Amino acid sequence: MNWNGWQDTLQCLQSVRRLDYPNYLTVVVDNGSWNESVERIRAWAHESLAGQAVFAEYSRREALAGGDPNLESLLDGAGSPNRLVLIRNQENVGFTGGNNVSIHYALHRPRPADYTFLLNNDASVHPKCLGSLVAVARKTGAGVTGAVMFDESGQHPIFNGRIAMIGQFFYPIVNWHLPPPARDAESWDSQCVHGGAKMIRSDVLERIHSRFGEYLRAELFMYMEGAEFHHYAALLGYRSVVAGNALVYHKNARSSGGTENALAYYYTERNRILVGRVVLPLWWRSLFLIVNIPLGCLRILKNLIRRRNRAALAILKGVFDGYLGVGGKWEFHDREAAHSLSQSTSRNTQREYPGGQKE
Repeated sequence: MNWNGWQDTLQCLQSVRRLDYPNYLTVVVDNGSWNESVERIRAWAHESLAGQAVFAEYSRREALAGGDPNLESLLDGAGSPNRLVLIRNQENVGFTGGNNVSIHYALHRPRPADYTFLLNNDASVHPKCLGSLVAVARKTGAGVTGAVMFDESGQHPIFNGRIAMIGQFFYPIVNWHLPPPARDAESWDSQCVHGGAKMIRSDVLERIHSRFGEYLRAELFMYMEGAEFHHYAALLGYRSVVAGNALVYHKNARSSGGTENALAYYYTERNRILVGRVVLPLWWRSLFLIVNIPLGCLRILKNLIRRRNRAALAILKGVFDGYLGVGGKWEFHDREAAHSLSQSTSRNTQREYPGGQKE
């Protein structure tokens, strides 16, 4: 999924091309980017794909129809590292809406996928990642198989799937962690694997769509959709596991502007309430809806003390909209996205040229 982040996306694509798994198709969804992302990704494809390469570019409507049969035939005949599909959404429909398009395409092309691997564009994969995921999925019979997340240096693990679902709603009051896996474990069960590197069996996606009407709930837009998805998968009897040897290196929310921007705060606060109403048992749900208000006030105060006024306002608006049941794209999304993008550009300039001046 790309949204104004073509630099990260191209780095991600380079790592995907190094996968040693013999049969995969790479799909990039551009989610209505403002900048030259589509042109940059298109140019990279023409320059980097080698030999009998096939590059297919589809509109949202063409992708939902399963692609062009002639192009799809060529894609299936090309080598995995040298075939790429770019889907262009004309507007930003969020992480959930954008992934719904790519999932639908994967399941309705002439040769449907057996698995769909959702991968954040600000991540890179170890060459053996996909092979490890498939091997564990087949061995365990899991419907959802997740990777182990490290930071981009590869030195510090940031996610291993051993966080209790309930902790996502009552943090920091409740921060329950499940027992750590054995050091040499090939896989272990998880209540919720990381949405930035999650492989899902096709029958799981099809049953969830048939039962609940969507693959991922589009009105959530971004954040917390994974908790709801895993809740639905568990209801249908599917197991979720983490593959211990499937390694992914993540830049930590670069695709949405970082973890301390207003967008992340707004959608996390709002969707925690929207999703909590679905996944929490009645007693826990009632308790959550009560204690979440003072917890939200504390988060607002913390950001005001740190002079992060935009974040504080986003939290307030997120809590307010959550209790009102408001979904979809935030009314201030584009404004805050533009601000976050400008701040990121400024930081990158300072990093490259100290004092903002070229040497």
